[in-house]
Amino acid sequence: MAAVMGCVLTAPALAAESLQKLGFINTERVYQESRQAQRIQTTLEKEFKDKQMSLQKLQKQGEALEKQLQEGKMQGAEREKVVRQLGELVQQFRMQQGKLAEEYNLRRNEEFAALQQSANRVIVDLAKKEGYDLILQDAVYVNSKFDITDSVIKALNAQ
Repeated sequence: MAAVMGCVLTAPALAAESLQKLGFINTERVYQESRQAQRIQTTLEKEFKDKQMSLQKLQKQGEALEKQLQEGKMQGAEREKVVRQLGELVQQFRMQQGKLAEEYNLRRNEEFAALQQSANRVIVDLAKKEGYDLILQDAVYVNSKFDITDSVIKALNAQ
């Protein structure tokens, strides 16, 4: 019985010794606040600017056609023609909007995958340099004393 009690009493001490230094990274903050993430966002905005402007142009054309229809000055064949044009425009808009969203998300994922690799290297270097035993990236709750996100962002920005 004494041996069992000894094991029970020393188990928490052994667990505390095995994990001495913990850290947590808020990946979302790294993706929003690091210079690399901000450069990615700027690059993507420039890359997709023309396509976004094209979508806006289609939207304005559609709004102009809707306004013509709402004024009620057109009758018969003329009205049907405008309704048909509006339908085609809406279809074209939705198709281009879907294509743009797909292309943008694909490029964004490519760029952020590279950022993730870079961040992981920084995290491993930081863990080795500062003697961390465990660093988590996703958690439901973390006490702020374990949050080392600022250190990771600072190290990423220094690259």
